Parts: sequence; C-alpha cells; structure tokens
Amino acid sequence: MKTKSVKIPLWRCFLLMVLLLSGIASPAQQHARQSTKAPDWIAMMDDPNVNFFVIEKSFNDYWKGKELPVEEDEILDVKNNSERKRGFLGLFKRKESAERKESEKYAFQYKKYQWWRRQVLPYVQPDGTILTKDQQIRIWQQQKDLKNNINAKQAKDRKEKEADTSKSQQRY
Repeated sequence: MKTKSVKIPLWRCFLLMVLLLSGIASPAQQHARQSTKAPDWIAMMDDPNVNFFVIEKSFNDYWKGKELPVEEDEILDVKNNSERKRGFLGLFKRKESAERKESEKYAFQYKKYQWWRRQVLPYVQPDGTILTKDQQIRIWQQQKDLKNNINAKQAKDRKEKEADTSKSQQRY
C-alpha cells in the first residue's frame, strides 16, 4: 500500500507559524504594558489642584490586598516585630512573589505618599481641597507672629515680676 503525502506549500506553514506566535506574544505584551503604567496616585501628588480624598481613595484602592513595603521603623522595632523574633534574618527572608516584587517596585512612591500626606494633612479643607502654597505660607507667618507676640508678652511680664520682687526686697 502506498501512502500519500500531503504537500502543504511552505508559505502556508510560515503563515500558520506567524499567527500562532503572534497569538502567544499578544497577551504577554498586554501584561507588560499594564505593569509598566504607574498608578494614578503617583501623578496626582504633583498636581496642586487635586482633591485630597480622591488621592487617598486611589492610594487605598491600589494597595488593597497587596503586601505593603517594609518601613524603616518596622525593621528597627525589635519588640513588636514577630518576624524578627523568629530569627535575626527573619525580616529579610520574606516570601518572594509577584505581589512582593510589585510592592518593592513602588516602595519609594509609597514612602513619598506617606511623607506627602503628613505635610498636606493640616492644610486639607473639609471639601478635600488643599490650600495653595501662598495660603500655607500666610498661615505659617500668622502662627510665627502670634508666637513672637506671646514670647514678647511673657518676657515683658517676667521683667515686671522681677522688677516688683527686687523693689519688695529693697524695702526690707
């Protein structure tokens, strides 16, 4: 019995191979594009007109369910650190995962957000707007003037009290 061989033109094989490979590469490229896009809250911190509550919500949504980066105070806090109690290298042998790598990727931005939040929080209005730098400087100047006035009044009162005590001591 003779077998028939099927002859497929070479260009059809090449076309089929290209289609298969492009189908495999496409999802990988989409994943790479998604992972390179920085979270919204990073860019929002630089915008002076942004609403504080919008940034905070975006930040919390991004980190929801993810492992937070290790803070310096966690490393230095020996008493409350359970990983440190297990052994000296316990802190540094944390589980390696894709989520862990992503949290390390944005660790600096996480710390930058924490610092930004502490700086801005006193100037957040009830509607979420943040006072401008000029308004913040004006408030700081008013507080500085008030402190100087209080110190001057206290110094004046102290001098009057010393003068009164020295006069009363001279009488005796």
